[in-house]
Amino acid sequence: MEHFVDTYLTELRKVRDRKTVEKKEYLLKHLIDYSDDLPVFDRDEIFSFYEYLKNKNLKDTTIRDIFKEIRLFYEWLQEQGLSLKFDEKALRKLFQSRKAQEALKSKKKYYSDEEINLILNAIRGALNGISAKHPIYYVLTIFLLCSGLRISEAVKVRKKDFEIKRILTEEGEEKEVWFVKVREGKFGKERKTLIYFFKPEWKKIFEEKLKRLNPEDFFFTYSVKYPKSLKTFTLTDKTAKWFYWKLEKELKERGYEIEVNAHRFRNTYITKLATKGFPVNLIADWVGHSKISTTMDIYMEAEKERELEVVLERLS
Repeated sequence: MEHFVDTYLTELRKVRDRKTVEKKEYLLKHLIDYSDDLPVFDRDEIFSFYEYLKNKNLKDTTIRDIFKEIRLFYEWLQEQGLSLKFDEKALRKLFQSRKAQEALKSKKKYYSDEEINLILNAIRGALNGISAKHPIYYVLTIFLLCSGLRISEAVKVRKKDFEIKRILTEEGEEKEVWFVKVREGKFGKERKTLIYFFKPEWKKIFEEKLKRLNPEDFFFTYSVKYPKSLKTFTLTDKTAKWFYWKLEKELKERGYEIEVNAHRFRNTYITKLATKGFPVNLIADWVGHSKISTTMDIYMEAEKERELEVVLERLS
């Protein structure tokens, strides 16, 4: 390997300036470090080498330059009579996939089921290296996901604001429908919002908590046990936002690249209900959007994101 690289650089020094050759030498050094022999760069090898470079914390621009230089080096090798493969089509597909993934990551407005589980597991202390948080934040996260409320609205909800209706389906089956009254919404408006429990066990958590509260109690009232006392607090929006900011930081320190944003819980509620067939005008009323176009924009953006995910699956 090194013999071929040295010969290649020696020939370049005859026709290129010193700085250009030094840069090429630096770029090809990554190939020398990767393998003692000249690898055949088929699709699998290209993806393997890419992961190797990413693990060295190199920027994507540098990685592109390395691949470009290796391609030129392999063209020179082919001119010398060596038939070594370099799959340029696979390389283009790789960078198209990475570009699409970065675009998806930067614009994503809702959480996938896997991301929701990751956040909830982090709060429960079910992830290695992350300690369990106060259970009130687990309940808050579920509530934001199932109601679409803003944090400022959620922390003001009292027990008396919950309404459970029992209706009969066409098949004669009795079902519960949960609503919550938002007394202090944006711009001071009141509204009634559907609570849609995406998992049955989440409803049980709410039923148990409501049993322990008086009608006037704030739903997000919680207790903290100290060595000699037990103190009761009511969650504030400032405290909740600070919690999610710290949780995101903690997750990123453990290598989980995820944004923990309360507004994204709200957007997740919108997209989940829309994909389940709820009319967009109803969803707009429930989340308190003054314009239905705002709700529709979030839903359509999610549809585009899902289309992009399908493209990524086919590229990989």
